[in-house]
Amino acid sequence: MKNKNFILIVLLSIAVVALISCNVDREGKVEDAKENVIEANQDLKEAQALYEKEWQQFKSEAELKINANQKSIDELKTEIKTASSKFKAKYEKEVMVLEQKNAELRKSINEYKYEGKDKWEEYKRDFNNNMDVIANGIKDFFSEKE
Repeated sequence: MKNKNFILIVLLSIAVVALISCNVDREGKVEDAKENVIEANQDLKEAQALYEKEWQQFKSEAELKINANQKSIDELKTEIKTASSKFKAKYEKEVMVLEQKNAELRKSINEYKYEGKDKWEEYKRDFNNNMDVIANGIKDFFSEKE
């Protein structure tokens, strides 16, 4: 009987030690998970701050380019007034197209909403391509005129 009690006590002791060690291990995993969440939140905040800074710089530069394009378009309008009536309609149409594209870019930059890094990169690429099309149209307009 003493032997059975002794074996029972030893088995219960082993079971208690095993349970306690499992709980300690779980607590360690919970703490690690909490640290990971805190680090991930910090990384997210840093990434958001970096995006915000990049966005403000991009928007500022884009608005400067849009304003410069508008100034060039206004100069084209002034020059068209002195063109012969034969070319006046053609020039007015080309300038109107350039002005419309420039207005669309202004609207696009003002309405853009961040939807993730991939879409942001795609937006920047498309926006810059459209900006180049307008700038080249203005430049080509001057070269055709001369």
